Parts: sequence; structure tokens; C-alpha cells
Amino acid sequence: MKESTPHYLGHRHRLRERFRKGGRDALQDYELLELLLGYAIPKKDTKPLAKEMIRQAGTLRRVFDGSFGDLEESKGVGEYTSTLIKLVKECIVRYLVPEGEDAAVALDNPEAVIRYMQAEIGGEKSEHFMLLCLNSAGHLIHIERLSEGTVNTAHVYPREVFKTALMKGASALILVHNHPSGTLSPSSHDERLTRSLSELGESLGIAVHDHIIVTRDKAYSIKLGRTIQY
Repeated sequence: MKESTPHYLGHRHRLRERFRKGGRDALQDYELLELLLGYAIPKKDTKPLAKEMIRQAGTLRRVFDGSFGDLEESKGVGEYTSTLIKLVKECIVRYLVPEGEDAAVALDNPEAVIRYMQAEIGGEKSEHFMLLCLNSAGHLIHIERLSEGTVNTAHVYPREVFKTALMKGASALILVHNHPSGTLSPSSHDERLTRSLSELGESLGIAVHDHIIVTRDKAYSIKLGRTIQY
């Protein structure tokens, strides 16, 4: 007797067709994850796992922000599944990095900068400090992660900031770091560092345009002294 096709395979096929026709808007968050998990776990109904992973993490975004260890804490998630999820996340971040002709576009879109930084470090569990170097036309010419610290501090040395800026021929800088706590308020250290780097940059002819704090879904401009809305 011919064995019947498991019900979840038909469901997965329907999800795939809905996605092909309507894109991400045609699926709920758990369905997007369910479909993705099906490529790593092809012989299992992945709907319960997808729902449980989002329940544990809180949101789909936080699933992708999780470490390999975080992901593998979910029953049914092994090395292949966690690797696929992290690979997708890193492809997203790489996609957001301007390159080729796109890198020659003036960096006059704060939303694009912030979204890239949120994807890169907004979900990290420790503080990371990023340096964006611009040329005299305002074009992005270099992005570098300068330091990683604890849950509330990333040590940054001015000499390292301007050593990189000078090596890359930067005329201006944007400084970015994340707050793993989710709060946007700058610390006294953040404000002192911003003043110190701005003053040093002025003496070297390198402008510090802004120092931005990011979380998963928010951003704060130390220069403007307020949350950045976009």
C-alpha cells in the first residue's frame, strides 16, 4: 500500500506558494520561520517549533538575534538549524552594507544608517562600538567595529578611532554603539566620549557628525539630544 504524504508537507507546500505569490506580507511571523525551518528539518512539522521559538524569544527579530547557544536551547533545534538561522541573519546584515555603486551614494539617509546599525549590533548582548567613515562629499567609505565590551560598557580609545579615520582618508565620522539594556539614555561616559572625540576631530580637521545609540528598534542622537524618529 502506498504510504500517504504527511499532512505537514502539503501545508509547507501551500506556505511556499503563498510566499512566492505574495512575499513576506502573505505570511505571519511564525509561518515565515516555519517555512525556513523546513529547509533544515525537512521531515518534521515545523509549525509547533516556530511558534515556540518566537514565544521564547518574544519576536521574530529576537529569534534571529539569538546566539547559536540561545537557538539550540529550543528542543528540536540542532547545529544545522541554528546555523541556517544565523546564516540568514548575517546575509541580511551583509545585504545592508553599501558596496559598489551604492557606496558612492551620499550618506544623506539617516534611516538607512540606523537600520543597518540596528541589524548589525542592535540585538547584541554586549556593547559594541562602530565607526563609520565618510569622505568630503559625505560618501560612506569605511565601516568598522572597533570594540566589544560588557553589557553596559565598550572601551573605545580615541587614538584607535582617529588612527582608522586617518588611514581611510575620512573627512567626517559617525559613531554608533548599542545599549543591550534597551534604554536609549546616554551615560555620562557616552557624553564625555562624544565631546572628547569631537574636540580631537576638530583639531585634526575631521568632523564628528553624530554619536548614535541603537537598540533593536530605536535610536538616539547624542548630537541632537533626542530619539531619532523615522
